[in-house]
Amino acid sequence: MPELPEVEIAARNLRRWTRGRRIEAVETDPRAARVFRPGAPEAFAAALAGRRITRVDRHGKQLLLTLDAAAKAGPLGVLAHLGMTGKWLRRRPGEEPPSHSRARLRLDTGAVLHFRDPRLFGRLRLVPGARFDAVPELSALGPDPLRDGVDPAALGAALSRSRRPVKVALLDQSLLAGVGNIYASEALFRARIDPRRAARDLTPAEVRRLAGAVVAAMEESLRRQEGPEITYVEEPGAENPFLVYGKAGEPCPRCRRARIVRAVQAQRSTFYCPRCQR
Repeated sequence: MPELPEVEIAARNLRRWTRGRRIEAVETDPRAARVFRPGAPEAFAAALAGRRITRVDRHGKQLLLTLDAAAKAGPLGVLAHLGMTGKWLRRRPGEEPPSHSRARLRLDTGAVLHFRDPRLFGRLRLVPGARFDAVPELSALGPDPLRDGVDPAALGAALSRSRRPVKVALLDQSLLAGVGNIYASEALFRARIDPRRAARDLTPAEVRRLAGAVVAAMEESLRRQEGPEITYVEEPGAENPFLVYGKAGEPCPRCRRARIVRAVQAQRSTFYCPRCQR
């Protein structure tokens, strides 16, 4: 499942692939209308054709694409969310397209950018005028750990107001944008904090450790995954490079004296060491 580091790699790839390039034509999958909500696939294709992508930004798990002005219209924005299985892929002229391609952007080089999304939880939404600040789901996001850093004082203040388990609190995108199930488990393991503890019970020292652990887990993932095509840990045959996520029953990589435990919190899997994390 894509979280902040995976979406950051997608943003870097899109910048590299689209620099100076024009979108000649757009094709959409008529079976994937929900991906283009609240608009329609036909409107999406018509709006993008002939434009250039001039800027690619990211906030948390959201990709923000800005396109230049058309002949009779101003700039246009595209809000792209990868959902659970989405990814952007490039295929050169003559290369076989990927399966489950929901949108295909044909560039003036002949290359094609594919938005691949097998499970249809992703989203491609037009934003008139590229006014991303007017999109409620974006304005509600908290600070971005990679772009803005994690302020321990602000994080501690937010956690102190929450009775939720700290792992559940970390999934709140208004707290830290882009932290999902994987990196919440990984950060709490690095910080030696039991994910079941009430968020408001963390000490200032523990919050400082957690703030650093969130950034460290993401930066390590970025170093490891950089490349033109990301493989998600849930995909068949994919390796699991994480410390605890998805490793229930395996020895703790730190203490080696306990085994990683899986628990369910807010309908999501949590992984932790019952000996190391207090």
